[in-house]
Amino acid sequence: MLSSNICEYPNNLTAAEYHELAVSSAIHPELIERNFSHIEGETVYDYLFISQAIPRKNAGRVTDGFLKAYLHLIAGGLWISGLDPQLNWRPMEWGRMKPSLPRIDWEKGKSVKYESPPKTPNRVTYFDVPDCIWDLVALRYSIKRYHSPLALRLQNRLTPLIFWEWIIAHPEIPVILCEGEKKAACLLSLGFVALALPGIWNGRVGKKDFDERLHPDLLPLAQPGRKFIILFDYETKLKTRWSVYQATVRTGIVIEAVGCTCEVALLPGPEKGVDDFVVARGEDANALLTAIVDDAHSLKDYQSLFLLKHRGLRKYKPDAIVNTKYLSDAVLVEDNTAFAQPHTICVSLPEKQVEPFDFLHQPEPALEIPPDHRVKVRYKLKKLRQQQQPSRVVFPRTGLVVLISDMGTGKTELMRWWRDAHPDQRFLNNGHRVNLLKNLAERLKTLMYSDLGYAGMAQATALSITIDSLYKLNTQALTYGCIFIDEACQYLTHLLLSKTCKEHRALILETLQYIVYNAPLVVIADAHMDDTTIEFFKAMRPENEQPYIIKNEFNNGDRTIYWYEGDNSSALVAKISAAVMTGHKVMVVSDSKRFIKKLEKSLLEVGSLKSQVGSNESSGLPTQFCCVDPALVQGSTCAGENECTFSPAPLP
Repeated sequence: MLSSNICEYPNNLTAAEYHELAVSSAIHPELIERNFSHIEGETVYDYLFISQAIPRKNAGRVTDGFLKAYLHLIAGGLWISGLDPQLNWRPMEWGRMKPSLPRIDWEKGKSVKYESPPKTPNRVTYFDVPDCIWDLVALRYSIKRYHSPLALRLQNRLTPLIFWEWIIAHPEIPVILCEGEKKAACLLSLGFVALALPGIWNGRVGKKDFDERLHPDLLPLAQPGRKFIILFDYETKLKTRWSVYQATVRTGIVIEAVGCTCEVALLPGPEKGVDDFVVARGEDANALLTAIVDDAHSLKDYQSLFLLKHRGLRKYKPDAIVNTKYLSDAVLVEDNTAFAQPHTICVSLPEKQVEPFDFLHQPEPALEIPPDHRVKVRYKLKKLRQQQQPSRVVFPRTGLVVLISDMGTGKTELMRWWRDAHPDQRFLNNGHRVNLLKNLAERLKTLMYSDLGYAGMAQATALSITIDSLYKLNTQALTYGCIFIDEACQYLTHLLLSKTCKEHRALILETLQYIVYNAPLVVIADAHMDDTTIEFFKAMRPENEQPYIIKNEFNNGDRTIYWYEGDNSSALVAKISAAVMTGHKVMVVSDSKRFIKKLEKSLLEVGSLKSQVGSNESSGLPTQFCCVDPALVQGSTCAGENECTFSPAPLP
């Protein structure tokens, strides 16, 4: 039955549709009047069935089978269309419909919000922009529209200049690309120039590495030097974020290929779309959105930022969370004489996960939540977890144990306690750096593989060996009670990518899989643990075994970092010498091995510092005094008051 609504809103829009546009998406009324309308009944077919490829009967009527898939559209819906850049800015025949009764896509398991004309390539929506919005854009970018009487008399009245032609004439005005017509209309209502893509992939056409190019509808605005800003939705699902990232990068590449520049603006969340963001922020929306657009990242920076954000744990959640300067103060290591019974001191259990709704039904005093805190439930949950934080956590006897704790918080000391509690267990300390292993071998009381022969390595009850030499072990007759791998993330990178493992990599992987699978206990530790590393070792363990993750939230104090540029290093050397003389621990990083050696020599001459300078066998980089960039160095050990050595990782 057709709708009988009285036409109270422009273009037959229903009250719900107008409210959705004007209130829920903050779209200017004149934009609504020019670009949005309500259609229903068989008129819908006239709007959607515009392709000659649609199957039809001899009389030209669309076949019944094809019509059946679109019967739900007769109930009506919102029709959105703009101007056609390929037909001299005439009204575009192509558009999209938001049906009142959407159909269900059974393959994806969700409703189809928008219907596009079938068997027709997707287009980009250029809205018909009224003069009031035109004035807002001109005001935002400080460009005159020339409303003087002389300019009005001189303009061509037969073919007056329209908004988009004015944009073409001003390549200094940036253009924002977003997914969805409502979002683009919301941006235009605030004075931003915005185009609506029907999907995140529709800013380009063709296939990757094969004729991929900018969408033809975007070419009219692609003057050399024009800036395009991509502003897609804020996503939380990792799979969706990855799809958005790929679409953004590939769209940005084709934009830059035509001589334009591309930047990426990121919404802070938690609102998903930019229209939701504007409505939620109210009067502050314009200023906040202006700051977001002004702070847009270059395409290269966006790629780096995305990859950095996806490091760390996302898939796996910690089973026990502690906050202590040293892990040994919060983790209890049992010896072999301990009874296998529940311990009252262990409160954190892996099978019981605290959910946000676990505490909503329990009466408790109200918490003071900061007014600027965005997710109150998470804040409350964090407070609850802090209250339930266990005083001590029992270190597991078997399985894959993951230690996530900052540098210098006693990860190695905890394993030394384990060694003392289990002196009869065979112990293997495996790593990717010789200097790191030597330090660990001394603290864990193990033998270095370089001091032993083949027979000695097989007979040693406690052994430290690099991953490069792991293939030398006799795996058929060798099992260990515990395997410890420090700096596990760098370890994995070295194993899979380094040239020193290239010759024997297959045998190394086979050996590693054997000893990891057969060891009752495997401990991997890193200050910056990620899902990939956990997945790698989990795949080598018995089926269905889940990792037990202990996370220490304690962070060491902030450090002051000095950045020196130029060829004259005298100021840097003077600063270092003064700091050492006053008893401070100094860490220095440099891209020059020669400078580091000269600095060491000058400090040793005055007897102020003992240091060790080595060479990175895998990358040729020197072992230096300090790390400033965590991407280069993720682990360090300080053996003395003024002595600090570390091993920089190979550059990617």
